[in-house]
Amino acid sequence: MSEHIALIFKKLDHLARMREYLSYSISRAAALLPISDWHALQPDQHETLAAFRIRFSEYQEHMGKTMKAIAIEEEKPAEPFTAVLLYMEKLGCIASVERWKDIRELRNAVNHEYEDDPATLHEFFEQMIQAAPELLAWHEQLNSFCQATYTKK
Repeated sequence: MSEHIALIFKKLDHLARMREYLSYSISRAAALLPISDWHALQPDQHETLAAFRIRFSEYQEHMGKTMKAIAIEEEKPAEPFTAVLLYMEKLGCIASVERWKDIRELRNAVNHEYEDDPATLHEFFEQMIQAAPELLAWHEQLNSFCQATYTKK
């Protein structure tokens, strides 16, 4: 196994650990929704939502880095990142480039507008809860691709 393939598997192992924390945060955050009065939330509830937001964001970010490493290993374009996404879509590792970008935009929006409008925040968290299973499934698809492709080498 090459050093770069070992690095990809290391990234996948890291994603697996991140997945456990994200799964925990999903269940905790989902239990708080719907939130009718954001001002009534207790500090630990705000912390739960913050942890979910951060874990969701970091999980997608790390998944992107793993996909880029795979594209490099496969000698596919790694810049712009849309080229990586197109390749991942072709492999069946993500549903679509547009869906990845939608989730990325959601992630960026919640990170920049956190603490602002309660209705907007509620919608962001609802959408993130709904999108999380897609990220988890894409992680599994990345794993499957790597197991099938790189354990033969």
